[in-house]
Amino acid sequence: MRKIGFGLIGILALAAIYYFTSGSTRVTEEMKKQVNHELTTLQQNGFGIENREVGKTQEHFILDFSEPEKIIAYLKHQGVQINTKNLSSLKGMKFAVDAKYLKDAYSALSTDISVKALPDEVVAALQKKDPGLLAHINKMIDNKSLLVHVDFNKLLNGFKGYVKDINETFSDDVSVNLLAQGMTFEGSLANEKLKTLKQHIAQLSLHADKAVEVVLKNLTATYTLTGATNYDAQTTYSVENLKAYAADDFQMEGVNIKGTSTTALHNKLLKSSASSTIEKITLQEKQNRYALTETSLDVTLDNLDIEAFEKLQKTDPRDRLAINKLSEQILTQGIELNISNLSSKEVNIQHQPMGSFHLNAYGKIDSSLDLTAAQQNPLILLQALSAKTHIEASPALFSHLMQDPRAMMVMMLIPPQEKNGQKVYDLKYLKGKLTVNGVSF
Repeated sequence: MRKIGFGLIGILALAAIYYFTSGSTRVTEEMKKQVNHELTTLQQNGFGIENREVGKTQEHFILDFSEPEKIIAYLKHQGVQINTKNLSSLKGMKFAVDAKYLKDAYSALSTDISVKALPDEVVAALQKKDPGLLAHINKMIDNKSLLVHVDFNKLLNGFKGYVKDINETFSDDVSVNLLAQGMTFEGSLANEKLKTLKQHIAQLSLHADKAVEVVLKNLTATYTLTGATNYDAQTTYSVENLKAYAADDFQMEGVNIKGTSTTALHNKLLKSSASSTIEKITLQEKQNRYALTETSLDVTLDNLDIEAFEKLQKTDPRDRLAINKLSEQILTQGIELNISNLSSKEVNIQHQPMGSFHLNAYGKIDSSLDLTAAQQNPLILLQALSAKTHIEASPALFSHLMQDPRAMMVMMLIPPQEKNGQKVYDLKYLKGKLTVNGVSF
């Protein structure tokens, strides 16, 4: 073991000596070649490259969003999740890029990316509605306040970086403060696609005088590509604390929020699962106060035709024929929704403990559905739908709900069952027939 350990140390030492002498020159040249290749790729995919200045160990250029449609298609292919709506609104946006080679042992390529110009549509809108805000943002651009720093390793398959802290107050009729601190990230690439990404935000807050306040603390999120397509992925997130306040009308706080989502594509059908837990949620609306502890939600969506779904998102809302065709393609794949768990260990209303509740539900649309016929006769859709729901609530929570006359009327017509000290409803719907606790309706 000692020989092995010494051998490794010796190899690392020789590698370091090579890297910081003749090897460093070779690495720099390889980095420049790779950067040239990447810039050519960007130009072929909708980006414009302007004012490029190349030095021995550094360079500068402007990245222009000249063709947003091509850019969005390229980013989606790279695995970046991005909203495809209003693509033209990105036109005119520019970023200044300052790159340095061989900053340190990790950073074979070190870049500062800052906003150089806002999109044309944004500039036009602000000039008309709020020229003061536009002037403030332009000042931030001049000061490079909107900046991302990224370091790439020698193989360009790993990166890490941060977003520059922001603490800006925008003053007009209402004074608004935006604070963003401790925004860091790191990740890896494989086959020129995003493989992993981990992000952290220490604090993000928005204050508008004493009227509105939103504060998020310690957000951590991860993304991992798990298969051959961008839809084969897993994401996780956690938030230590989230608060929202709107004058005296509304207050909300969530503590220790955690979640995981997984998506997988098989034979063009997507399966998506999501799980989340919240240690405590508190809601205050005027005089009404609600608190829930240990709340959980587990949901799965299966058999979603992702190609048809994506086309539907891009379809003109006025094209009813195309919308109907794509909707039928989605609904006739046997799409399923399963809420396996929605529960809270303790519900507190007006500072009074009310006990727990639990719900699970399942719904499916039969693949034999004829949507065109269903539009003429809605009963066909009802025949194609099958669903079941199970609800449990504590007696105290059940009694509180009974204070609502509408809920009282329903519960008088359909009384709950008693199981293990809980009030229970079992609902089943199959081929147009509804049963509640075994009784047909």
